[in-house]
Amino acid sequence: MSNVGYYILDLTMVIVTLWIVKRFLNIFLEIKKLSILSLLVWLIFGVFQFCVEFHSGTASIWTIIINIVLVLGISILGYKQKGKVKLFIVVSLYTVWAIVEMFVFFCVNSMPINHQKSDIIGDVISKIIMIIGIYLFSVLKEKKTNEFVPAKYYFVLLFIPIGSIFIAVNVFYSNANYDNTISGMITFSILLILNLIISEIYPKLAENFMLEKEKIVYAQQIYIMSRNTEEQKEIMENFYEEKHNLINELVALKNSVENSDRTDVIENINRIIDVCDINEKYSNCGNGLVDALINFKYTIAKEQHIKFILKIFIPEILPINQCDMGIILGNTIDNAIEAVKKCKSKEKNIYITMGIKKEALVLIVKNPYEHCVKKDKNGNLLSTKKEFSRHGYGINSIKRVADRYNGEVLIDMQDGIFAITIIMNLGEF
Repeated sequence: MSNVGYYILDLTMVIVTLWIVKRFLNIFLEIKKLSILSLLVWLIFGVFQFCVEFHSGTASIWTIIINIVLVLGISILGYKQKGKVKLFIVVSLYTVWAIVEMFVFFCVNSMPINHQKSDIIGDVISKIIMIIGIYLFSVLKEKKTNEFVPAKYYFVLLFIPIGSIFIAVNVFYSNANYDNTISGMITFSILLILNLIISEIYPKLAENFMLEKEKIVYAQQIYIMSRNTEEQKEIMENFYEEKHNLINELVALKNSVENSDRTDVIENINRIIDVCDINEKYSNCGNGLVDALINFKYTIAKEQHIKFILKIFIPEILPINQCDMGIILGNTIDNAIEAVKKCKSKEKNIYITMGIKKEALVLIVKNPYEHCVKKDKNGNLLSTKKEFSRHGYGINSIKRVADRYNGEVLIDMQDGIFAITIIMNLGEF
């Protein structure tokens, strides 16, 4: 009957080994599309692990070499990076794993327990430690993108594997003198599976937490953008109306003093008229919302000695929600201003192009940059701002709006120029 317990534990060990390898590779390598050949190598690797575990889990140098070859084959068939990178990662995994096992078995063999059975508890503890290590690696790797999840919640989970090791040792001691160890083997299996489940589920919960947080910020951004857009539009309309009235008043004043030959007065008035000329309106494409947004952003950029170069050819009315327009245009210009103001050796110019092409609105914003642009393993841009919890949603918000219009967002970085292209399908209008 006790053999049933050993079979259950062996199967659990195989599952844990497969999880450790897969999770470790996923942390450092980019996954390819799943193929039949890669599945076949995974199957061979799993069968080999079961054979090793079935023979009391004894590991030899040949076992390690075969494991490295099989895992290297998995990485070649299932992941995208270069061969040297894959080899380094696979060898690093098994080097660390071997060191962990040697340390654990040294500690276990130092205890006053049956040496014949010590390989069981040693194997269980070493795999729990590897689960902890993989978990910590993933936390550190994703720390920047999971900034919203407090670090204390991650480290609280460490009590689970530590407690599991304590329970495993106590169970082993209590069963060491009995022939029937099925309950002990099942307990070990449950502890291993429990640690796997926790390590797998908690990152998913953290991801869902971040998505919910992003939705809240996105909703707040829409509300703020809606209010700001209306206020900006109203302010700019009032401003241009006042300027127009002022020009009319100055023209009348000029005519009234011309007959008095007061040259200095006339010159000053002419200067005021030139300064207040209605043509000073920087964006004048005819679309009130776009003009208001660009002109408002330009007043901010001008303080940083940043110039806008505009090529805007759009209708006065577009079938786009004003909040959506505010998000895509406002965020792209904000990001461009943030990058350009850090430039020291390049011209501080932001190029904004908007137009309609095949029933789609196309927005292109280009700007120079000199700072280091960071990406995650999926190619998504990471914020370089210190207050990451208050930023980082700009690109995500833009993509969300583009998706709503069945569009796309393209990002290109070449020769120190950052270019973002936003395409939004509008249909017939």
